[in-house]
Amino acid sequence: MRNTLPPFLLGFLLVVLLAELILRALPVSTGYNLGAVDAHQPILRGQPYSAYTYSRAWNFQLRNSGVLNNFGFRSSYDFAPDPRAVVVIGNSYIQADAIDPRDTLTERLGALLHTATYAVGVDGFSLADYLVAARWASASFDAHTLLVLLTAADLKHSCVPRLGQHYLRSSDGVISLALIERRSPSGLKHLLNDSSLFRYIFDNLRISANWAKGWRRNPDEGPSPDVAAGGTGCSDEEFEHAATQFLLKSFHELELTRHARVIFLLAPGYRREQGVVAGGIRDVDSFADRAAHDGFAVVHLDAAFSAAPVSGKHQDFLPIDGHWTVAANALAAQAVADAISHDLP
Repeated sequence: MRNTLPPFLLGFLLVVLLAELILRALPVSTGYNLGAVDAHQPILRGQPYSAYTYSRAWNFQLRNSGVLNNFGFRSSYDFAPDPRAVVVIGNSYIQADAIDPRDTLTERLGALLHTATYAVGVDGFSLADYLVAARWASASFDAHTLLVLLTAADLKHSCVPRLGQHYLRSSDGVISLALIERRSPSGLKHLLNDSSLFRYIFDNLRISANWAKGWRRNPDEGPSPDVAAGGTGCSDEEFEHAATQFLLKSFHELELTRHARVIFLLAPGYRREQGVVAGGIRDVDSFADRAAHDGFAVVHLDAAFSAAPVSGKHQDFLPIDGHWTVAANALAAQAVADAISHDLP
């Protein structure tokens, strides 16, 4: 009987090669060539001056391309030490993959304030990471104004250990900051990331994420208890209270030691409310209230967003990506500029 395996393998390899060649001509999402995270490199950043392309879904929606700046962030300019600079810290809302960096909250805010503004935003960051990013940015840029954007579940996610990120852990009732270090990508990982077919399958099609969702028996089931065991529980009231105290005390110490000012920006609710019921109080709402009570300035963005439909502005979330549109970023930048412009050094 004829052995059909070699012809089958050859045909398969030819199909893979053809798919690779075709996809190399298309705007496949490339990622940002992320580096190591450890005590010396405390926050996740891309390779400086790396070219990137962002797109979503099988048909490359929201595609855009650019080059990371000298610190490995999405920005239309390089960052340099500047005591007058305003650093905007946050998660994927500040990273804003789907829009041109010039249209982001950070760069629009810089245009309104006529001052340097630096976006230090990383997808998946929590409040624990914001604290470390604020320390890093203050030391790296000598910046005295640090804006921290708060979005739903930022506090709860602070107790979840994640690769390359910081989290809060509790031992005998004492909160401390810990890091799950991330090694530099291996040679094999670099090789895979250079493949457009691999990036298309795992980044555009999100095969790994969809696979995990498909095998979860209950679609509303939360993450494994082993994954969420960074403290006494992400939604435990006692943990949230202790974590809030720890974080606010740490931000205050940063202000004192670096002669800086930390201002919290409270984002309005968004469509993926991380398990918050309609009309419920989010973890960051409580955190912002406590921050204001402790003397921090808090800029509430909900009023500006609520008034926008009345004035004819459109600030819906982007399809598929689920983050703010260009109009929403402009709206947020204007609200922040109005609130802080008279208090800048």
